[in-house]
Amino acid sequence: MPDISELSEKHFSRYGEFLVSFELSKYGWNIYNPVYDEYIDFIIHKFICKDCGKLWNQTPALVCKNCGKDFSKSLKKDIIAKKICRDCGHEMIGNKILCSNCKSRELLNKPTCDDCDGEIEMIKYTCECGSSNYETKFRTIQVKSSRIEIDKKTGKNKNTYAVDMKPRDLIKGKHYFIWCLIDTKDMPHFLVMSVKDFEETMGNSLKGISFFKDQDRQHFSASNFGKWGKFLDKFEKLD
Repeated sequence: MPDISELSEKHFSRYGEFLVSFELSKYGWNIYNPVYDEYIDFIIHKFICKDCGKLWNQTPALVCKNCGKDFSKSLKKDIIAKKICRDCGHEMIGNKILCSNCKSRELLNKPTCDDCDGEIEMIKYTCECGSSNYETKFRTIQVKSSRIEIDKKTGKNKNTYAVDMKPRDLIKGKHYFIWCLIDTKDMPHFLVMSVKDFEETMGNSLKGISFFKDQDRQHFSASNFGKWGKFLDKFEKLD
């Protein structure tokens, strides 16, 4: 893999988006790319319990009706493939298409527990808090990526990051910025903020001519991220 500093601006931007998507997935978000990029890089969503706010599992559980054994994950391989003849009631194991007793093709599938011979059923998930109610959260994300700035004259590390922001970035609604900042050790740092957070932090400078003319560039310390440091790893803001 080439050094991060060797990536073109286009490829570095995509690299930052990949890092952000991986990080979002850690917080339970499902990530999608818009067909057309209109200043939105990701559409994200997740299911949460309406009552306690925990992540909601949409995958049905496979549970034995008799003993309650859960086969939902790695235990699926232990499910016994049992078939029962509708005509004579004969029970068989395996991928049968004919009853070995009466030769009938009327066979009933019965996924069976390997511990108690009980039937396994598919049930809907309920939260640990006992709730059966969930909701879906949607957010839109714009990613800005930056590497450590280098002085063009001296070639020295300036120990700063820079992010370009424009009026068209200030989309209203459930829209958020995630700035992906890569340090000299190729480690990412994430600043997460809402449009409102950005506007409040910018203050009066948001009305400056440079911002209006699409010429605003935020330079800030790579050590503490300056006034933007309060947004470091604030992924909870998305909730």
